[in-house]
Amino acid sequence: MNRHLWLLLGCMGCAPLAAVIDPPLAQLNRWNSAPLAEIAAEPVISPCPADNAACPRLHARRAEACMTQAMAARAPRAACPGLAARPMLDCAAGEYEAAGGPPDNQAQALICLGWLSGPEEAARHARAALAVARNPVLIARARALGESR
Repeated sequence: MNRHLWLLLGCMGCAPLAAVIDPPLAQLNRWNSAPLAEIAAEPVISPCPADNAACPRLHARRAEACMTQAMAARAPRAACPGLAARPMLDCAAGEYEAAGGPPDNQAQALICLGWLSGPEEAARHARAALAVARNPVLIARARALGESR
């Protein structure tokens, strides 16, 4: 009888139980089948402790969703989107930083943010992009951004 009760509870309550026991893991499981727009619109659960293996994956998944949404708004052959994509670029840059990478994606988001910013903020974004960029093209773009403002 006891085994059947555990099986029944397991079948009926796994998802709600997982949400209580490990909320970051439950969010990650939900995001596995969610559309990018939904992921970009939903912040990573807070608190999301760094020692929880799901947390860096959540930040990386949301960063990719936000960056994809932002870059989808670009004009043909443009390196960066326009001002309407700024919230998604802010999201991408912050989430890439929280995820710990990939650094070139974070640099690209920062460079695009810089081109949409005033001189002081652009210089700050350029410095931040230079600090994380590994790709020579992105390094050159970050330098150009810093010099132009």
